[in-house]
Amino acid sequence: MSVFDRLDRLASRTVDRVNKIRFILTPMARTPNGRPSEDPGREPVDGYGIFDSLSVEFGLQLGVRKSYREGNDLRTNQVGRDPQISVDRRYFSSGWIPKQGDVVSFPDNDDLPDFDVVSSEPDGLSRIVLRLLQQGAQT
Repeated sequence: MSVFDRLDRLASRTVDRVNKIRFILTPMARTPNGRPSEDPGREPVDGYGIFDSLSVEFGLQLGVRKSYREGNDLRTNQVGRDPQISVDRRYFSSGWIPKQGDVVSFPDNDDLPDFDVVSSEPDGLSRIVLRLLQQGAQT
């Protein structure tokens, strides 16, 4: 293990200690056109991570044309949220990583609803970033 890997793990655990929020990740199995149910092949994860709901701006094309040579006007008219949770890889030491459709809940925080995992991406170091979608939210 290199010095940088050790320093990254040390920094990751320090950040968790300061900014942590408890989550429970429930693995789900889905069939085509079926309802999701808990996946018996993967164990639920009860751990700590860093939750953030980033502000994201979406550019929309407006059909404002004064003559045929002018292009569409691209403005940022919409602002949305991009909820994410960053989790240390040690919680997934059994070999599996979260999949799309798994459920993340925050039992110690009543203000946060349950979320579905949209994607799980390694951050290149010792963490995995789960992009989330609020359950019941319109897409």
